[in-house]
Amino acid sequence: MSSNTPNLKRNPSTHSLMFFKHADDFAINKALFLAAWKVWFKRFAPKIAGGGLLDWKYAKMPIEASSNSLSDLIRDDRRFSLEVLCRMMVPWSYRNEQQVDDVFLRDYKVLFEISSLTDSNGQELMSANLSDKALQIWNAMSFAEQDDYMAYAEARVQADIEVRSKDPVVLDDQGVELIGEDTYPPYVPDKDAPDIDFVRAMIDWIQDAPFQAYYLKQAAGDTVSGWDNRLSAFFWPKPRIGYSLHHATLDPLYYRANELAKTLDKGQSWDQEWRDMAVKTAHELFQVSGTPQKDISIENVQSVMAAAVHGDEDSPAKMNSGWSYLAAVCTDHLNGQVGRLPMATWNSRVAASVISRLDFLLAEAGVSQLGERFEAIGTIPGWGGTRPRQYSLDWPNGYRSWKTQVRASRLINQVAYILNNDRLDDGSYKYPRMPLAAGGTGDWTVRGVQGVLFCDGY
Repeated sequence: MSSNTPNLKRNPSTHSLMFFKHADDFAINKALFLAAWKVWFKRFAPKIAGGGLLDWKYAKMPIEASSNSLSDLIRDDRRFSLEVLCRMMVPWSYRNEQQVDDVFLRDYKVLFEISSLTDSNGQELMSANLSDKALQIWNAMSFAEQDDYMAYAEARVQADIEVRSKDPVVLDDQGVELIGEDTYPPYVPDKDAPDIDFVRAMIDWIQDAPFQAYYLKQAAGDTVSGWDNRLSAFFWPKPRIGYSLHHATLDPLYYRANELAKTLDKGQSWDQEWRDMAVKTAHELFQVSGTPQKDISIENVQSVMAAAVHGDEDSPAKMNSGWSYLAAVCTDHLNGQVGRLPMATWNSRVAASVISRLDFLLAEAGVSQLGERFEAIGTIPGWGGTRPRQYSLDWPNGYRSWKTQVRASRLINQVAYILNNDRLDDGSYKYPRMPLAAGGTGDWTVRGVQGVLFCDGY
């Protein structure tokens, strides 16, 4: 939510929202800030004697107010700071701007007690801990509300972290992995084979290769293999919110987004109630995906949805990892419709999975130049997990490109088609059916395929 939302009055001391004046008064709920405070202690606070965690309710966090870029703060090991926490609360275009200053601390003094602490180098640092009022706000929330905001805060760490510059920003780093060193693909097509043969080789490779999910740099769950078991191992943004719960949580948002898109697809317009619903739905989807956006206006939401349902690769509508997610969600209803193109989320994780595997297969086949192969399938900058990955070929940059968004969605639709239709000699399905979140199995959808690729690209 941004303070340019109509009728939103800025009153830092009494409002349930926090405003970031260096991010054009972008606003978040104070509950999200308190959840992020707890997440920051869990993820980034120094361990105490015996390997335990500091008590987030009472321990101090360095403030580290700074005008340095976010990547510089990370390189200087300033993850555990109020400044970095606040940078991750605002949209990507403001993340290189200082967010904590005397005015911010004064405006929200009701939440903090300011003091100092001595770091491991003996340096005294200005610090903050939560006030009694802040803890009262947190404790007054239901457990369900606390869980929701904790998930939103976790998503800020796990999601694509975008900034204006090209400097890498790594909050959640698993370590570099070279695709092809863990398992070799079952087969490599001939050098001159058509693109679809390489897509099929990629699908077989993912089916064959073991997969281990990670969380907080630790293995989460058992190692699995197969498209079906990989999807069942999906979680976001933490293991407790697994495949079924994630679907159940998002289904209402999917329903609203698809009803809105269907109306546009019919050439009809939204009334005021639906216009309000469109903006609210976009806000909530960005919250869930951990990709806060500025300019969430009715015009921008409508133009993205219209471009998505029409597969308009020349659209001037907004596009980045967050808007790509909205495009995918609102076109989910197009799955199975002949001649229609449900969008896929093309973020750094999905792109890393697809491109790293295709890159290895093509290079192993002896391809040295992409030429016209996989036209417009472009990379998306992302750091974290095992990203960025090393490529042998010169893949184009697909960041903020609707052409890449549409072409990548076509490729992922091809994957779903192959998973659903390829058969063995005896007529049985070659690949396992897609597990359904509510139980049973069914046809693979773009949503299911991108869930597997999302995890594979971590």
